Amino acid sequence: MKFKRMCVVAAAVALMGVGVLPSVALASPPSGFTPTILFQADVGPADVMVQKVVIDPGGTSGWHHHPGVVIVRVQSGSVTVLDSDCNRTRYGPGLPNGAVFTESGDEPGEVTSPGGATLLGTFVAPSADPPVFRIEDDPPPCA
Repeated sequence: MKFKRMCVVAAAVALMGVGVLPSVALASPPSGFTPTILFQADVGPADVMVQKVVIDPGGTSGWHHHPGVVIVRVQSGSVTVLDSDCNRTRYGPGLPNGAVFTESGDEPGEVTSPGGATLLGTFVAPSADPPVFRIEDDPPPCA
């Protein structure tokens, strides 16, 4: 009985120790990435938002995905969009891929800008309370 009680106490102490250990955050948060909501509305089965995003030189959106679709126009500067396989595509005014791209689906992606950029994004997501336009993701193995 004494051995059993010692095991229970040891297990309780171990669990309390786990509770005070710092948690490891694997998601990659945005950095140098400033969004401003210009418009947001619930339009029946969808939530809609228009957002202006200023990305500082060297800024990043962090790895994320969207539950709906986002149509993004690069107003100035250029961005590099990385997909979950770490393929890179550059967008911006006058670039071969153009100044418009879309993001959608469950695969994580990241947007970076070496020289800074200003974007306009139109988000359409399934209606939720509160609205969910962005979901944080851990970086993929290739990142």
